[in-house]
Amino acid sequence: MTNKHSSSAGDRMDPATLAKLIQGAKGGNVDAFQEIYEAFARRILNFVFRMVNSQEEAEDLTQETFVAVYQKLGSLKDNGKFEPWLFRIARNFVYQRYRERTPSMVSVDALDEDGRMVTQVADVRKNPDEAFQSGELDDVVSEVIAGLPEKYREVFVLSALQGLSYQQIADIVGHSLPSVKTDIHRARLEVRERVKNYLKV
Repeated sequence: MTNKHSSSAGDRMDPATLAKLIQGAKGGNVDAFQEIYEAFARRILNFVFRMVNSQEEAEDLTQETFVAVYQKLGSLKDNGKFEPWLFRIARNFVYQRYRERTPSMVSVDALDEDGRMVTQVADVRKNPDEAFQSGELDDVVSEVIAGLPEKYREVFVLSALQGLSYQQIADIVGHSLPSVKTDIHRARLEVRERVKNYLKV
């Protein structure tokens, strides 16, 4: 069984069905948009939760994302690029929320490789499903992901948990393909190393 924040990359909607629903939603079909929402809401919630480490904030930002998607869907020129477009909107809301945080909520000594400030949240809150199913390894992996620098955390979540392609991730984060591949490789190495260290303790 998967929980709300586990990867649901395997639950992909057939591209032809998705394209038809997008076309319908663009034409004002609310039921079509509802189907799109139901197909992607859990995946967006998972991505956002891993970035902000707060169930409440993740739910708020997921709702904001889909309100924006509903409003902007008509501007999407290529229906085949809906998925990276959707994740990019969610990502923008996440970073907007980071900017709104007060300085006391951010660790000033937590900087990524480019010297940008990263949000570090010590208390990794779990949703009810995770609380019931949290084995030691789940706890460790959640903590490790939460502790990654934000540039690695987002590409790791998009790749390992969401199953998106390198090109889709490059489109979402706005970096070159080689840069994304390097970041994903480094993120995976770091996760593996940190998990190993945790389990040694």
